[in-house]
Amino acid sequence: MLGRRSVRSPRTLAAPVPAMPFAAAAAALLMLTGCGGEPVDAATPAPEGSAGFGRDRAALVLTAFDQADSAASVAGDIETLRTQEVPPSLDLSVAAVRRAAYNQQAQPSFQHINPAFAVPPGDPACFLVTATLKLAGSELAPTDVSQFVLGTDRQWKLSHNVQVTQPALVAARSIDGRPATEGGTALDETSRRALAAEVFARSIGSTTGNRSLIASSPLLDGQFAGGWEVYGQQLAGVGAEVRRTLDRAEWSDCAVTTPTGTLTFLTVHATDTLRPAPGGPATVRMVPQSPDLIATGHRTAVSGKSIRVNRVETFLLLVPEQTTGTSVLGLNDTALTVTAG
Repeated sequence: MLGRRSVRSPRTLAAPVPAMPFAAAAAALLMLTGCGGEPVDAATPAPEGSAGFGRDRAALVLTAFDQADSAASVAGDIETLRTQEVPPSLDLSVAAVRRAAYNQQAQPSFQHINPAFAVPPGDPACFLVTATLKLAGSELAPTDVSQFVLGTDRQWKLSHNVQVTQPALVAARSIDGRPATEGGTALDETSRRALAAEVFARSIGSTTGNRSLIASSPLLDGQFAGGWEVYGQQLAGVGAEVRRTLDRAEWSDCAVTTPTGTLTFLTVHATDTLRPAPGGPATVRMVPQSPDLIATGHRTAVSGKSIRVNRVETFLLLVPEQTTGTSVLGLNDTALTVTAG
């Protein structure tokens, strides 16, 4: 789970020649990656007539998850991580293992402490948890929010995980003891479409759209969109340009209503297309030091008339009852594939 780049700046997404000067800075950003759960009794449906899957059993899942996934993260064991997680969290975990291997550094072990749960009633197929993350050898103790889902093998696996900012801690922990809503129906379809479109637009610094829909965010408007702008400037400096398009948006299975709004995950699948700028060179090239190449397992440069980078971005949103003024509490981003055309 560790090594995940939380709130990763888009300026580190890819690197043309020469190598991007931001790569070293990007490597210093903490990102939490990989969490899953070994088969435990909590993964088994409750007997008929029982109180169902509650907080106690969710805590068992989290404990088993920490033990199994922490060991896999430290060992860089991607195959074991695949048994503990599903995308988009798995995508981030795999990228983190590849970064750690590239940097010849093991990821630290981790443990969630003081968890707070939001579990749907009955025998749910998902639940939410927020907890403090204790990292071996580090004084840092970030707080993250996660969603676990019940897989087809009837075992619990981590599907979403982001680190939240300090101002968001109260909102994140307010989920404790509240029943989660299962099935992705917490928000109506109109709100979903509007929020997804605005999050994506703001992530690339667009000034159009409904600027009141999502509150000003240092994460989204500052580091993420600001990094995207710098990235475009870097590419322009070597005669290239990039365009990001929204492929699809997905909402988490579980959400929870708190006193200040609905807490839910939004996952955005996007594509970056790099091309030569007008009057520029005939091809574009990404060097091996590019964070996107490292995340996708490439060890050699990639070049072509165009380069497509498919990526996944996860946002934790707090959506007020009237939708307007939605807050971005945390986000993650990683490349999935890099293809030359």
